[in-house]
Amino acid sequence: MNPILKKIFIFVSVLLPLQLFAQIPYGNNSETGKYVQTKDAKIYYEIYGSGKPLLLIHGSVYGYINEFENIFPLLTKNHKVIAVALRGHGKSEIGDRNYSYDLFAQDMIAVLNAENIDRIDIMGFSSGAITAVELAADYPERVMKVVSIAGALGTKDKTPKRKQQQKEMTADEFVAANKNFVDSRKKLMPQPDRFTDFYEKLMKVNDDPVWISEKAASEIKSPVLVVGGDRDGYFPVKEFLRMYSIIPNSKLLILPDNGHVGASQNKAMYIDFALPFLEEN
Repeated sequence: MNPILKKIFIFVSVLLPLQLFAQIPYGNNSETGKYVQTKDAKIYYEIYGSGKPLLLIHGSVYGYINEFENIFPLLTKNHKVIAVALRGHGKSEIGDRNYSYDLFAQDMIAVLNAENIDRIDIMGFSSGAITAVELAADYPERVMKVVSIAGALGTKDKTPKRKQQQKEMTADEFVAANKNFVDSRKKLMPQPDRFTDFYEKLMKVNDDPVWISEKAASEIKSPVLVVGGDRDGYFPVKEFLRMYSIIPNSKLLILPDNGHVGASQNKAMYIDFALPFLEEN
């Protein structure tokens, strides 16, 4: 083979899989996307990979399935990843019930039932992490292990600055300040005219002082890896320490120089800690 052609062939053969991967429309994938009907809303989810099942739950408001697009290759090597859209986010319906992490957990159970999965590992970021811990508290027979990334038990230790920001921003102000984001999100939403309703429901639950009681957390049987960044703008390190001290069979990982979102995008964290934690006996 001509040396030049050989170099081109090698370059293309290496680059092509990366290009194909980059084109996967996470969060809007008609090939793998599914719905499950709950009492009041259709919940959307996508499945990738094969192997040990792993429930993947994204963060709140700005969060969605595609926030893990750079992490999926790590997770799908040895796992069947079930990535769920929290109600109101993206292609999941908003529903009519008041939001709570108990309700979000019920939605996740509906997905597991639809997929005939009895027990599963769970990985969640922010609101997804809170939902994951809620699942471990409410459904111990269904949860094997939990990786909680930048989650908390309530707003008790949310930074004062973040509390004030969330209280001051109305739905109209949020839309005005995030026009491009809201416009793109509405294109996915089955009920885009209800964005204000969705935002208000979400802000109400986000302001609850207690998401998971200390008593419920203290009775969790599943091993839990509590992950937090030391520069998290939503929760101070002492909140991650509080979770670790309350949840009996837990481990704590504080990531230096990582903020709230940075913790969920830290590939080394997944490779060196989260995935090995899930594989431990």
